[in-house]
Amino acid sequence: MSTRKRNAAAYRPRAGELVLDARTGRTGIYMDTLGGELYLRPPDGGREWTTRPGQVSPAPAEPPADPADPDPASTPAPARAPAADDHARLHARLAARNRDSRLNESQVA
Repeated sequence: MSTRKRNAAAYRPRAGELVLDARTGRTGIYMDTLGGELYLRPPDGGREWTTRPGQVSPAPAEPPADPADPDPASTPAPARAPAADDHARLHARLAARNRDSRLNESQVA
């Protein structure tokens, strides 16, 4: 016997609301409903995914972080600037590709 309530109204999020997808366990931002499926996207950006209306609920509130004890795992690493030699290698590859793709006079009709 199923314990699911048959007549219970499904939770209906508002656009931009943070919700929990019970099927995947992921938290996402509700975007829209199309064809009976809810479209969610990761809070930090990324590829959208779909879920069924009965699979979402409001996202649980996260406990406030203690500013005196920052978590080093949650602090993003600083972005590494491309090194000059990386830039030079990329420039050389692009120049070679452009040189190889040009038509010479003998190939022009």
